[in-house]
Amino acid sequence: MPDIADASCGALDITLSMQAFFATMADRTARETLGLVVDVVMMALIVANLALLIVDWGFASPIVQTQMENYVPALYTWYDQTIHQHFLLYDLAFVSIFVVEILVRWGLAIYRQRYHRWFFYPFVHWYDVLGCIPVGSLRSLRLLRLVAMIPKLQRTGLVDLRETYFYRTFEKYRDIVLEEISDRVTVRIIEGLQEEIRTSQEVTTRIGREVIAPQREALIEAVTHRLQEATAVAYDHQQDDFHEYLDGVIEDAVQRNREIGTLAALPGVGRPVASLLENAISDIVFNVVDRMVTDVCSFDNDQAITQVTSISADALMSPKYDRRLNQLAQSVVLQSLDVIKDHVQIRRWKEVEPLANSPE
Repeated sequence: MPDIADASCGALDITLSMQAFFATMADRTARETLGLVVDVVMMALIVANLALLIVDWGFASPIVQTQMENYVPALYTWYDQTIHQHFLLYDLAFVSIFVVEILVRWGLAIYRQRYHRWFFYPFVHWYDVLGCIPVGSLRSLRLLRLVAMIPKLQRTGLVDLRETYFYRTFEKYRDIVLEEISDRVTVRIIEGLQEEIRTSQEVTTRIGREVIAPQREALIEAVTHRLQEATAVAYDHQQDDFHEYLDGVIEDAVQRNREIGTLAALPGVGRPVASLLENAISDIVFNVVDRMVTDVCSFDNDQAITQVTSISADALMSPKYDRRLNQLAQSVVLQSLDVIKDHVQIRRWKEVEPLANSPE
């Protein structure tokens, strides 16, 4: 009973696969269907040809011939007389089919203007052309044709190898190799840039002249708004402390003032009047300062800070500060490149969950 159930499940899987295949074929145009059928037929022929090459290569070994002659003499005699002695003819039969297929595809490529020049096709598909030459070392290139057809069948949906263990293993190590190569190339480029910046002032000079200078107005505006925001936040947090500090300064100034001291010395009303005068001065000064800070922090009244920022920027861009600015730009660029280099050198593939040791 288990054997019958397994056989039924296998038959059901084959039926579902065939249904999916025919459903996929039905969704395609006639030209796409014909191309897909040709690809499948050519793949079967290439597999058969490669299998024949491997078998005949093994049969050519004296050890294999001796063992076959001793244990299966009938098979040895049949294969030797029927296939091995006429192997070149069989191979030429396959080659003739491959040549016709290449010529047809070449003609279609010319008709559809797939490439910039008519003679580009053999160079693009060089492995097909060289694989048709019946020479031992070139016959192995037919395997490349088989490998090149797999992504095409993958795109058509006829096969799906992405979930297989071997494909995931290949993809993992391919990504590792590509990441290692690209990281090393990127690091070498960054190190070359750093060496160029250290040994030449031209790069930093051009950064100041061609990058920073054209963005002068935008930088001034950004710095102005940032100063306004920072001033508003700092003043809001320190307003009470500032008021207390201002009261202390005014009190000390009033005590040092001769006229107010003379007024406070008047009998009776002198001290209260002096105290009221001190409080009035404190309130007036605080309100003036508070209003001034509020106006300065307002985006509608940013002329003063903009002017200060503009003057500061002009001072930094002046010849007097050229050397300092170049050194600063050089330092910023070098440190930025160091950060990028450290980030590039992180092996991302180690952060990915490793593949299982064996397929599920």
